[in-house]
Amino acid sequence: MPGGDRLRRARDHPGLALFAVLWALAAMWHVLGNTGGSQDWAHVLLVLSAGWVLWEPGEVRALGALAFAGMLTVWAEAPVLGNHWLLVGLVDLAILVSIGVGALRRLPWHRGDLATRLFPTARLCVLAFYAFAAFAKLNAAFFDRRVSCAVYYFEESTSSLGLEALQLDGAGWLQHAVIFATAGIELSIPVLLVWRRSRNVGVLVALLFHGVLALDRTHQFVDFSSVLTALFLLFLPATAGTWLAERVGSVTARLALRHDRLPMLVHLVLAAPPVAAGLLVTSGRLGADEARSVAWWSWQATLVIVIALVVRFLRQGPPAPARGALRAHHVVYLLVPLLAVLNGLTPYLEVKTGYGWNMYANLRTVDGDSNHFLVRGTLPLTDQHGDLVEIVRSGDPALQRYGRQDYALTFTQLRAYLSDHPEVSLVYRRGDELVSLQRAADRPELVEPLPIWREKLLLFRAVDLQSPERCVPTFGPAR
Repeated sequence: MPGGDRLRRARDHPGLALFAVLWALAAMWHVLGNTGGSQDWAHVLLVLSAGWVLWEPGEVRALGALAFAGMLTVWAEAPVLGNHWLLVGLVDLAILVSIGVGALRRLPWHRGDLATRLFPTARLCVLAFYAFAAFAKLNAAFFDRRVSCAVYYFEESTSSLGLEALQLDGAGWLQHAVIFATAGIELSIPVLLVWRRSRNVGVLVALLFHGVLALDRTHQFVDFSSVLTALFLLFLPATAGTWLAERVGSVTARLALRHDRLPMLVHLVLAAPPVAAGLLVTSGRLGADEARSVAWWSWQATLVIVIALVVRFLRQGPPAPARGALRAHHVVYLLVPLLAVLNGLTPYLEVKTGYGWNMYANLRTVDGDSNHFLVRGTLPLTDQHGDLVEIVRSGDPALQRYGRQDYALTFTQLRAYLSDHPEVSLVYRRGDELVSLQRAADRPELVEPLPIWREKLLLFRAVDLQSPERCVPTFGPAR
């Protein structure tokens, strides 16, 4: 397809094209930031389909391929799955549902109505995600400066940038300010985005806040922020995509007068570097440190451009977002946001405590007990937290870490780990029983594999045996 046709197709659907490009780039940053789980065929497919989207931003089939690949990687990465990537999986499901329903009803899915069907669903998903994430922080431990994740990541981020002086030697007033500012901003963002007249402000606040979070060079927040950026921009008025397309189109048109093949080169420049970096990661030829450095620097540059464009657009005095921006096109499209809501309820129902929109929150929901200010107790639908295992000693470093740091595992979660590591030695306490094994396999019940759906979908993070609940900077379950 000639380069000019690609540009015309993107301009025909500027809002969808803008989202598709940012969605594809977010997939690339995810691969760069999570190299340990990226060397498999599902992630290769993700990289290639993202490249297709970047080559043809207005091509719905490319976006559908990216959504399909994204859902495959969600399954491949589970149970060690980030909250942001589960959100990606839900939005990808919404993309496939929108395309599928359009095809079944013989709607013009290759035109702008895909955005009409998709965007309200995606907005509802991110609102559910963000509301639960903010709500989870309303607990006693998050507001305790000794253990708060807000203080932990503030100090980690400033240290990673060589700005330790900003910590003021752990001044209490500063730490409390960081806690209240974090909670206040996170709680305000979904409110600003729901209220139509404040959505533009909400988008800008959200972009700036997550831009600051992604400055951390020790912890990987680039992928998290890039996903949210693509979704937050959906809350801008529909004219934002047209406004950007007109400026991009005018620049490329002027350049095309001098260089006949330049429009094609524009797509090549956009697609080739991310695809090359992604393939280097999935082939194992780009190390974790190098990949994360590439992700960090490229994201900072991209976010500066995005924020500058958003500010410039808002200075034009655009109209308020459409009244129906949060109204699902059909009741069937509400099923995906409903899944997002149900996932947010899982920690309070103790169905699982992993990737339940409860990240970086110090939230404790264990065996009917909760440290949340409003949800004082849980409604356990499982008995997993009633069967905890304390690791006393182990020859396996991953298990030994839990004993050393005073964390317990559910018995089922320990089984999931030992089924892949049957030769490790360990001493553990389960209730009143103290068990010592030279090989985990000496007790067959310990190494019996879980059903694959159970292992991937119902994850329980490690349980803190100390009080108040500490911030957990690493993934909870042994792996």
